[in-house]
Amino acid sequence: MIFDRLFTQSTILEAAMQATQYKNQVIVNNIANADTPNYKSKTVNFEGALAEAINKTKETGVNHMGSVMSNIQVSTKENSTTLDGNSIDVETEMINFYKNSTKYDVIVNSVLSNSSRTDTVYSTFK
Repeated sequence: MIFDRLFTQSTILEAAMQATQYKNQVIVNNIANADTPNYKSKTVNFEGALAEAINKTKETGVNHMGSVMSNIQVSTKENSTTLDGNSIDVETEMINFYKNSTKYDVIVNSVLSNSSRTDTVYSTFK
């Protein structure tokens, strides 16, 4: 029972890490294309897909965390903010990168904490 819960927590954290890493890649790609004419900013919403997978896992007892990455929504900002048709605002992208990187750091710390708990439980049953 306790191992099942620790495993579920680990798979949730793994999916969250993958999703936040993907979001950072999209943000970095936006920044890299800040001077590309007609480039449209992309945004990633993984929180809904993650919440849905967590709820399905809790309801069914079956791990649905593998569906998170395939259900992530990527949208494009069509409104241009520059004369060349580019919709990148570098300052906004930097803020988004900082916020998402902070989420990633929290998740990594949770993984480390979860790992420590797993080691403690495992050593108790040796």
